[in-house]
Amino acid sequence: MKQWMILIIALILLISCSTNAEVDPDKEKSSNDLSSETMYHVESDKYSNNNINIVYPKIVDFPNNKYVENINVLIREEAKRIINLYPQEKDNLDINYRIMLKSNELISIKYYGSGFTEGAAYPLNVFYTSNIDLNKRTRVKLMDLIEINESFVKEFKEGKYKSYDGNLDLFDHGVNEEILSGYNNEDLLNYLKHSDEVDQLNESGTFSYITPDSIGISISVPHALGDHLEMEISFSNLINNIKEENKLMLQSIGEE
Repeated sequence: MKQWMILIIALILLISCSTNAEVDPDKEKSSNDLSSETMYHVESDKYSNNNINIVYPKIVDFPNNKYVENINVLIREEAKRIINLYPQEKDNLDINYRIMLKSNELISIKYYGSGFTEGAAYPLNVFYTSNIDLNKRTRVKLMDLIEINESFVKEFKEGKYKSYDGNLDLFDHGVNEEILSGYNNEDLLNYLKHSDEVDQLNESGTFSYITPDSIGISISVPHALGDHLEMEISFSNLINNIKEENKLMLQSIGEE
């Protein structure tokens, strides 16, 4: 723990300029066509109210137009969930998105940006996600896909670190390992079981996303370290944790 604190102090001066609630534009561009084989396309839409601005995806050219409106309403409401944490008129929130997975079964959306609450000392880097089952037209949480147990916690800790900012690399400085070792398994189990909620139960700010070959998980960290840390776990390392009813779906995603 002492080594972790020393590293944090050493990094504050090094990376504080890169944690000013801005995202590397070249690294986090919204990608609306990650899979050319999908049966639909995605355009950007926007919600604005006072100082709240949220850009989110909208599905178009969906083969079953009967349901596309329901899906887009769900996407919009999912994108706006974060507003519950910034309810004041003078609060500021600027959010963009990146599609992590665009398949015929699922769409996984990463939301990122900055948020500033009146009276706060500095803006925060905001991160949350939304995974949607297009066939059922429902939100998919981590616990819907994965058996969350100690085996999964181990894979999370040993996952691949993903930096969201080109100027911020906790892996090179060994800080991500120090941070993760500071959590005991019982705490991580609790955090992961309450992931993907924007409420008080999700006290660790844990969110999940899906890529063509992995599950990504974000967890809150100190502001000096970027406010959130992302780890990705390959499907191949989760064979025993993927729920049986999801194995074919996730396998088909990898094949698209």
